[in-house]
Amino acid sequence: MGTWQGEPGAWEWRAAADAADRLCGPGAPVHELPGDTHGCAVLEEALQLLADPEVPGNLTAGRSALHRALGLFPQSVPDQLCREHRWRSRRWRAPASEVCDRRACGRCLPLKAAADRDRTNLAEQVLR
Repeated sequence: MGTWQGEPGAWEWRAAADAADRLCGPGAPVHELPGDTHGCAVLEEALQLLADPEVPGNLTAGRSALHRALGLFPQSVPDQLCREHRWRSRRWRAPASEVCDRRACGRCLPLKAAADRDRTNLAEQVLR
């Protein structure tokens, strides 16, 4: 069984999607994303735990906190499965999804944050 990239039209779609991404640019600054602020808080927790390795369980808890933080920070590039998810969503959804469901995708997370910010601004304007 081949990969999604071997399906008819996948390379053309990928080239068009990459060109659209370059034109669109990032959606929101990384420091404004919830994952960034939450990830920093978890890193501070890890530092506190690792600062005192003599306490039983601190090294294990610190390591766990580091793993959690890495899952929260936005990636600097699109997730490995981002393009595949968007390609396959063309069959699953109408209209096709423009963002993937990966939690820390460097392409889609800023776009989701910008869309959320736009919805919030629109809701505030309606309430006025």
